Amino acid sequence: MLLVIDVIGAVSTTEAAAIKRLLYEAGERIGAPYDILADVSRMGTFDPHARAVFRHVERKYPFRRVAIAGPSFTTRAILGMLERAGRALFPQHFAYTAEFFANTEEARRWLAEPPPRA
Repeated sequence: MLLVIDVIGAVSTTEAAAIKRLLYEAGERIGAPYDILADVSRMGTFDPHARAVFRHVERKYPFRRVAIAGPSFTTRAILGMLERAGRALFPQHFAYTAEFFANTEEARRWLAEPPPRA
């Protein structure tokens, strides 16, 4: 299963909470870990409080792999720090593989490969 997300514009705390809810709901509906392709090439600012929404989790994220496509230098730095902080605080909830890619084509090629065995 693959969930594709296009992040366009600024990400507020309210939007981050809604996205996080959606991610968990998708996992509940699918019933298994799934892959995500997030196109962040048109993402704007990422509110610091919104980052905390994704970093502080009460249960495991339902992802197998996360492909982040098209990040600017700043977006890549922010998302990388967010993930590292989350893994440091809640390693059991961040049990997925994440990679950055220049564009969606590269991300899709990576996601087309069989996932690593657990």
